[in-house]
Amino acid sequence: MKLESISRDEFQRKLGLVSDDGSLSERGLADLIRRPLSRWGLSPRSAVLRYARNQLKAAGILGEASQLPVRVLQRLVCLGECAEVYIGYEPYIAPARPRWIRTGRESAALLDVSPRPEGVSEQILDSSGRDIVRRVWVRSDEDLTSLRAAGIRQSSIDEWLHPYEYLTYATQRKGHPVRSDELSVAKYWELLASEVVDRGLPLSVEADVRAVTGAPGGYFGRRNATSCEGRWSDTIPEGIWCAYRRGYGEQHWHPIVVAVDGEQRRALDLYNHNEWRWALLGRGRSSGASERIERRNGHTQLSFPGPNQLVAAMDILGPRSNVWSWAVSEAAPDPWRALT
Repeated sequence: MKLESISRDEFQRKLGLVSDDGSLSERGLADLIRRPLSRWGLSPRSAVLRYARNQLKAAGILGEASQLPVRVLQRLVCLGECAEVYIGYEPYIAPARPRWIRTGRESAALLDVSPRPEGVSEQILDSSGRDIVRRVWVRSDEDLTSLRAAGIRQSSIDEWLHPYEYLTYATQRKGHPVRSDELSVAKYWELLASEVVDRGLPLSVEADVRAVTGAPGGYFGRRNATSCEGRWSDTIPEGIWCAYRRGYGEQHWHPIVVAVDGEQRRALDLYNHNEWRWALLGRGRSSGASERIERRNGHTQLSFPGPNQLVAAMDILGPRSNVWSWAVSEAAPDPWRALT
């Protein structure tokens, strides 16, 4: 057996950890995480992360990327390539059933931790390394045959979305499982509105609260800006609104639904920021002033912070152009249309 030494730069490029511009490639790191999951199957989360960090250490880039494996693994979980499960009190990562979703007339997203099947060609839409979704061409019967032979089934974006993420929060609030045919996202907002009226806690006049009261479509702004900007206001009119109240410290803001009735203000604490985003989407659908999503010239642009599940759906359909924008084929499905 002949041993050959390689430099760290060569090792980085061999593992695909460096993008075309020389920066660390999240796509390469995602492939690094997929490898042990493909070989080991159900694995302790700590073992998967340790494997990735050891490879980064060998490549000489662990220092600048020590927390990146955690974030990339979470993105793979959000994409549905794998799932986090608990055995006892220890978190494990379980590979999901492989599937592919059509993202254009001849293109698809491959959601699988295993290597790409032989006979299926890779499609590269982003050279920056930020797009971790594996994209392939599906242009012929031979491509379809190769995917079927590898045990990779076709799915749709609507099927991928079910069950909707907001149903998890609704289940926690109701105390029993809830189906999407029982509770639309608009009805989910009505559930929150009912809870804040019936069980919300009074807010003192000294409470620092900012609510999204501006019309959909404009500059959204930051909730924690020095002063209110964009659609945010600390002068809240009567009604029920998606809001944040200041907590401990300048940067701590807690997500709430606030009801204003004359001089009285009541607040319902939300579980997390992601539930707040679903509440914002639901309020728009319920009020008839839906949040604005623009699809034009091969791009989809949001004017508001999308819930994690729908952002992951957009990541499947095309690479991100910026935080709230994606390059998406005109022939791609619309995941937002399903939220009726």
